[in-house]
Amino acid sequence: MKLMEIKTDYTAIFKSRPNRYIAEVDIPELDLENEEIHVHDPGRLKELLYPGNKIKIKKANNTKRKTKWDLIAAENGSEEIMINSAYHRNISYFILNNENINPFGKLRNIKAEVKYNKSRLDYLVEDAKNNKIWIEIKGCTLTEDGVAKFPDSPTLRGTRHLEELIEIKENGEEAAIILLVFGKSECFRPNKETDTKFAETFHKAMKVGVKIYPIQLSYKNGIISYEGILPICE
Repeated sequence: MKLMEIKTDYTAIFKSRPNRYIAEVDIPELDLENEEIHVHDPGRLKELLYPGNKIKIKKANNTKRKTKWDLIAAENGSEEIMINSAYHRNISYFILNNENINPFGKLRNIKAEVKYNKSRLDYLVEDAKNNKIWIEIKGCTLTEDGVAKFPDSPTLRGTRHLEELIEIKENGEEAAIILLVFGKSECFRPNKETDTKFAETFHKAMKVGVKIYPIQLSYKNGIISYEGILPICE
């Protein structure tokens, strides 16, 4: 099911990543070399951003910005993996607004960026029975041997969000995490090899009743599509 369109302008060749938010690329169609682009994803992305790999870029809307281009996606075999977290809000909003694919059914109210303790969680929604559900969104770009894994780098922030969802559930309200999975996968599991604390907190969250929804997405020809909900790996 088509969710939204995210067009790109050019195919570039990845060269290096001097820091988390900048990459250097060549853009053959424009005869540009060592062009700096913005990387809107703090993950390591080593399986996607390596010298010689083809990536998709888009001209930035803000002409006054230092970098003129945004990284949108990277090739991974026959797939294109979206790696721009700036679009996670719009993608998740499309899902939550569609009762046919929304794991919570029809929602009466959707509020974004709602303060909880010292954090802001992505959504606070109300279902048809007036139950409040706190939701956090995470993007998952790493898939190995058919297994989607998050995170691909240690995430104190991600662990803190899980701890807050656990607290919410233990206080009597509903809580959930939606993982936007961009690589074709058969199931999802937390990446304990990269972040043991996150994995331990993830399993604790499951035990107390925090709902986990790994949602399989695809990105092809500029279209983000919904493909279904993945199971948790056994």
